[in-house]
Amino acid sequence: MVRLVPIDPAQFDSYIEPILREYAAENVKAGRWTEQEAAAESRKEVEGLLPQGAATPNHHLLWIVSEAGENVGALWVAIEPRGAFIYDIEVFARYRRQGYAEQAMRLVEAFARERGARKLLLHVFGDNRKARNLYQKLGYSETNVLMAKPLAP
Repeated sequence: MVRLVPIDPAQFDSYIEPILREYAAENVKAGRWTEQEAAAESRKEVEGLLPQGAATPNHHLLWIVSEAGENVGALWVAIEPRGAFIYDIEVFARYRRQGYAEQAMRLVEAFARERGARKLLLHVFGDNRKARNLYQKLGYSETNVLMAKPLAP
């Protein structure tokens, strides 16, 4: 069984930097940004969401902690008028495929409900089949789909 533990504000930079890099890379792969602009755009979007860093109201940055007390991943959820929005969930590479993501997703449901949310929302990139399968297994359904087709020059 896992626990969700608040990230200490002193750990914010070490938490957010990998998210910025991964978000930039995913948006390049999805064709939204060029490699040249990706780092700046990623930082701009995330800083817009977290203007006060870890102290931004209604945003909860949480470690996913194993029974053994190890940080096995992290989760970022915001309680918003539309519901609770999961901005990021990651299980660190060496802990993947051990059920931690599923356990954390079930815990965040209770976490959000306790804070008044009536639904959970998230975004997942279309090519992330493993995550999409997990979310469908947990009862999430697609609410919109953006599709693209590259055109030959």
